[in-house]
Formats: sequence, structure tokens, C-alpha cells
Amino acid sequence: MSGGLSLESLKERQRYADWYEAKPEEEQLLIDEIADQTDYILGEDQNNAFIILLRQNGIRTADQFVDSFCVEYEGVVQSDEFVVITFEGNSYFFRRLCSRSQ
Repeated sequence: MSGGLSLESLKERQRYADWYEAKPEEEQLLIDEIADQTDYILGEDQNNAFIILLRQNGIRTADQFVDSFCVEYEGVVQSDEFVVITFEGNSYFFRRLCSRSQ
């Protein structure tokens, strides 16, 4: 048995790399921040879906994400003090952005 990654794993990594490289630079930066600051958002489909939710809540850039993201919580909770995005059974807390249009 040889060491290293399986062919299937290599194909998966290449597919992810191709998906990532096809994104505009600003969205790549947002994906990078999501990956750095969360544990439960993985892969292309989850990133795409989470970015849609972020946009619906006025978060479009990596800087906005960094400025507003507080914590990822395993489970579903509500808060009156934060914008809470529930995704895949987890809660993501964001400070309200002053510049967000209502």
C-alpha cells in the first residue's frame, strides 16, 4: 500500500481548487475568512449557500465579515443583540453592521 493521498482525494482537492479559482478575488477573500474563522462550513456547496445567507444579511466582503463576525456556536440559538444566521444546525453570531440598508 502506498502512502499519500488517494486518487479520489486528489480529484476532490482539484475540484475545490478549480471552484475557488473561478471565483472573483473579493469572493475568494471572503471564502478565506470563512475558512479561517469557522469550523463547520466545508466544501463548495456549503460555502456557496453560506455566502448567499451572508449577502442576504448585508455581508458581502471579507472586511465586512471580519468586522461583524463574533462566534460560531454548535447548535441553534436566538439572540436579540446579534444577527444570528442558522446554517446546517449551527448558529453564527454577527454584530449588526451600521451601513446595512434596512
